[in-house]
Amino acid sequence: MSRYLISAVEQALWSLLNFGVNLLLIRFVAPDQYGAFVFWASCGFVLSSLQNALTVCHLQALAPGGGLDPKRLPVERLMHGVNAIFLLVAALACLVGAVAWRSVDSPYGALAATLFVPAFLLQQYLRALAFSRGRADVATGQTAGVFALVALLLGEALLRGGKLDADGVLWRLGVAYGLTGALGAVWALRGQGGRLRRYELKAYGDYVRQSGWVFLGVSSTELLTRFYVFVVAGWFGAAALAALSATQQLLRPVPLLAMSWSMVARNDLARRRDHEAWSDFVRILAVAMGGGLVVAAAWTLILHLAWPAIATHLFAGKYLTDRWMVALWGLSAAFTLGQTVVSTGLQVLRAFKPLALANGAASLVAAGGILLVMRGLGPAGAIVGTAAGQLLELAAMTAILMSITAARRRSAPREA
Repeated sequence: MSRYLISAVEQALWSLLNFGVNLLLIRFVAPDQYGAFVFWASCGFVLSSLQNALTVCHLQALAPGGGLDPKRLPVERLMHGVNAIFLLVAALACLVGAVAWRSVDSPYGALAATLFVPAFLLQQYLRALAFSRGRADVATGQTAGVFALVALLLGEALLRGGKLDADGVLWRLGVAYGLTGALGAVWALRGQGGRLRRYELKAYGDYVRQSGWVFLGVSSTELLTRFYVFVVAGWFGAAALAALSATQQLLRPVPLLAMSWSMVARNDLARRRDHEAWSDFVRILAVAMGGGLVVAAAWTLILHLAWPAIATHLFAGKYLTDRWMVALWGLSAAFTLGQTVVSTGLQVLRAFKPLALANGAASLVAAGGILLVMRGLGPAGAIVGTAAGQLLELAAMTAILMSITAARRRSAPREA
């Protein structure tokens, strides 16, 4: 129970950090600059999911233990090396994109993204590594460090009366993530040996097939959940993207709560899997799903009723007429929570292929729905299309999970 509590605290800090940054930008930054920040932050989250497919998922499949555990050490060293290459490629891609947009005077041409995105990815990797080792306390310390640095750097800029833009915010966040990531890397790598040799990297070939299915799954999930960001950014512009993001902000704790649960629950689910305790395995998922949906519904109702006051006092009178979008985002957040719970179970079961196929089908529905509904509802149609794809994926994943656990329960000699 204490591990779940620590993880909840960590996720609360993470949620508060993201909300605080977004609130500051909504209040004090021009809509096009806020939209540019949302664009690059979304790029960071998309790349984080790809990072999960390439490296993190293989760490999370291991039993918890220290960095020098003989069963973990070779896998960790390999994933550290692969992730270092991934961060370098991400930094170069961001540099090329930012320079290209800057040349046409686009608000997306923020060169600071070259620092922010790889620094964010480094911190996310180390955070996931800490959870996979069973060290929720270390992950909480890392997130608290980022929170303190961001508060210091952004607070100093506001107290100086400086005008914040996307570049200024991204630079400050990049420094905060980078410093925390550097300290986290010292903890993560201690005693694990030096630079990874080329022949050691070749061992990654054994993980490529699984990573391929996970890659398909997470890329489909990102298409499902963030496709609207890039469509709206290109179709309607940064200001329209800002309005969509502002109405979603207070609902972000719902899926983040699910991610917090997932980080810790993987260890418990893996133990149930190894002991073939399938009744307990399913019970953990069912309780998380039921409790999470109740929380999501209650939180959405509270926000919908309080939206006039929220828009007036927190958002400086902006987005007051967009109350109906909040209800739609609440529905989407509930579906996201359900997806996270069921997906966690499937990943622990290593059912990467059926999970990827379900993600792929749902993402196509979402992409088509977004493009179709946006023609009639404008940018807000993105929420409807996204929710439709999420519902389809949740139904498909639940059916797959029930089928797999039922089959394994029948083949098990007895419940442990």
